[in-house]
Amino acid sequence: MKIGWVVPGFSAHEREWAIPALDHFARALAANNRLVIFALEYPYHRATYSFFGATVHALAGRHRGKVYAPRLWANTFAAMRAEHLQQPFDVIHAFWVNEPGWLAQTSARILRVPFIASVAGGELIALRALNYGGQLDWIERMMCDQVMRNANCVTVGSRYLQTIAKKWRADISVLPLGVDTARFTPRARSESAREIKLLNVGSLVPVKGHENLLEAVAQIPEASLEIIGGGFLKKDLARRATELKISARVSFAGKIAHDALAEKYRAADVVAQSSWHEAQGMAILEAAACGCAIAGTRVGILPELAEQGGAIVTEKFASEELRAAIKDAQARRAELGTRARAMVEQDYALNVVKEKWIALYAQMAQK
Repeated sequence: MKIGWVVPGFSAHEREWAIPALDHFARALAANNRLVIFALEYPYHRATYSFFGATVHALAGRHRGKVYAPRLWANTFAAMRAEHLQQPFDVIHAFWVNEPGWLAQTSARILRVPFIASVAGGELIALRALNYGGQLDWIERMMCDQVMRNANCVTVGSRYLQTIAKKWRADISVLPLGVDTARFTPRARSESAREIKLLNVGSLVPVKGHENLLEAVAQIPEASLEIIGGGFLKKDLARRATELKISARVSFAGKIAHDALAEKYRAADVVAQSSWHEAQGMAILEAAACGCAIAGTRVGILPELAEQGGAIVTEKFASEELRAAIKDAQARRAELGTRARAMVEQDYALNVVKEKWIALYAQMAQK
């Protein structure tokens, strides 16, 4: 099959991990299919290059400002049309139902190609207190409404997000992105440690709920916390850790190489999610693949892991509940880690999920 992806950004070369989940998926998909990727914003230069068998067209769009958007849209359609004339697409797939989805929808309609849209972030969310979510912007609302209405198929990465997406249409398919279970693997863990080594992986932005996590850590004297990820809240969070008198037990590692993440997961006792929203939560699946005990908020994929005994979830977004969930996960870490790994191998492994996507692409190509 010839498959076209429209994405906000993609890795500039084979040694980069811009959006790791998409990179893994692209590598797997391109092995037996003709995959062409249209990256709207990143890389920041116009280019066409190969990525493990896939062809990437970098459109270098939005960093030039919103006034450049019409030209970006025209350039994207021109590139998609040229590829289609070379060899017709069987299906076009957009990740994110705002601008990528709107551009893919418009192009697919003109080219008469079936179109899949994946809700991949906060496009359908409006958290005003956090200034987060695509529904806070009227242009994004318009784009999302059109895409959700017109796509031949809409997918989400979790049942949590399916519930939200069903406000737009009833037929929402749950089809997550997969995790590389050969890269993210467990190792034997000691049960005698008195200290609880907590790990959180996520950008330092309000929607990730790090302040609640810091307050939970303050209630667990035996816990230390490492936060991996960059963002504009680093100074504020460091200040809050000082106010809570836990700065000696909290470290901010910043961004680290994707290749180094597996070792971080393996070294942790509990991986904690404090987010107010997650579309899926690849960090949680990576941690589960590494056999970690996981505790956190009831968003993204975490409730599904918890339903089958692979994680502990909170009922409310409160530090006290997060503290209790972390303590519970620590006490049951061997059991939780074993179940989490088994669930990933069965339902979320890259090779398993890839076949489900290929089946969907083939089904859509018949329309």
